[in-house]
Amino acid sequence: MIPFAFLNKRFKWLGAALYLAGYGIYSYAQPNVMSVKDGTGLLVQVMVLAGLLMIICSKQNTEDEYINHVRLISLQWAVLLFIALRLWWKLMGYVTSDESWMPQWQVNSMLLFYLVFFYYQTFFKERVMSIIHSNREK
Repeated sequence: MIPFAFLNKRFKWLGAALYLAGYGIYSYAQPNVMSVKDGTGLLVQVMVLAGLLMIICSKQNTEDEYINHVRLISLQWAVLLFIALRLWWKLMGYVTSDESWMPQWQVNSMLLFYLVFFYYQTFFKERVMSIIHSNREK
């Protein structure tokens, strides 16, 4: 079995830089990312997607069974949320007869959902639960 996190943890920073640079170019140049003839749009898509994949595939400080379990749960929730939102966007596009409901960053949104679920589970869940339990004891 190939491990899901196969990149060194330093790639996380390179991925974040690529992601932010891609959105910076997108904000500044406003390329048409849906056109196959626009090289800047392709560059933006590659930078954003490569950045997100580098962040996702980079190792954590401690890689153990718990982190692998959290990665699996995060991926499951990201896919389920993506499917639900995709159906919602399709339904709203059908009801309003407006194609602008279809987002341009569909794959990137699923990767972003994964990152949100993963980092919530690994870093913020314990803090939130400890705050809730300390407030209950008072």
